[in-house]
Amino acid sequence: MDQNNEQLVFKGMRRLRYRRDDLLLNDAQRSPYYWWWAHLRLSKDYWWVCQRRGVADDLRLREMYADFGKVYEMTFDDWWDRRGVSLFREQVALPTVRELDPNNLELTKPIGGHLLLEIPINMTERTIISQIRRLIRLHPDREVERVSTANRKLAKLIGIKQDVIESAYAVWQLHHASRDGRVVDKIGQAQGSKSLYQIGKELRLVRTCMPQATDDKERAAKRINGMKVAVSRMLSRANNLIDNAAVGTFPSVQPLKKPIAWRPVQQQRLNEAVAAGQWRPLFDANETLIVP
Repeated sequence: MDQNNEQLVFKGMRRLRYRRDDLLLNDAQRSPYYWWWAHLRLSKDYWWVCQRRGVADDLRLREMYADFGKVYEMTFDDWWDRRGVSLFREQVALPTVRELDPNNLELTKPIGGHLLLEIPINMTERTIISQIRRLIRLHPDREVERVSTANRKLAKLIGIKQDVIESAYAVWQLHHASRDGRVVDKIGQAQGSKSLYQIGKELRLVRTCMPQATDDKERAAKRINGMKVAVSRMLSRANNLIDNAAVGTFPSVQPLKKPIAWRPVQQQRLNEAVAAGQWRPLFDANETLIVP
């Protein structure tokens, strides 16, 4: 971050505007930007493009590698300082209300995006605000634009709650740790040491599906089935978040419109590397892994 006390703007962050490095880092650690970085470290495809030093047939992977770099080699704090700030800060100052000089009415360009008002300063603030609000709402060209000028933009500033992103990540992590390398295709099928129901129960994913001492056999079965479905759905969301993170779209829980494609020989080598245990997702933000 610039040491000259420069004000930096980040959309999707708690405070929007920052001058202090410590406040910026503290909020970044809890922001969608952290979860983008975290999900990227779970992607087999992104791990493979790091192994190949950015060489990939898929342009999206090449561009992501150029921007995000080897996310396995740095803690989040280091990565944020070296790459994150420059990637996600707004490059153009946000529009702001300002006072015009009566002797030089120089307007901010483009002029069409502004409303000129004359405000008597001897009125109460409440009356002024009320009248301004009414004029703005009646303006025929009034439209709120959520446009980002960051080098890397969030796919959504609103719409996906962060608790969903965090829950999906936690489910994926526990599922990965318990599956013993087995692929699970059916809802409820045992995987490693824990079933889908056990994963959901451990995370208390759906409170209404948690077992109760008063449950009869039928009610208990309904809770178990409900938890299995919820965990399966959350795993699907997590996989989509990971895939989208790797191609530069985050957050998105929708399946990729255009799947990541490798040449057959590279796909085979990737599969062999994963089968041999060379790929390992990193969950600890302070854990690093040197990539050759």
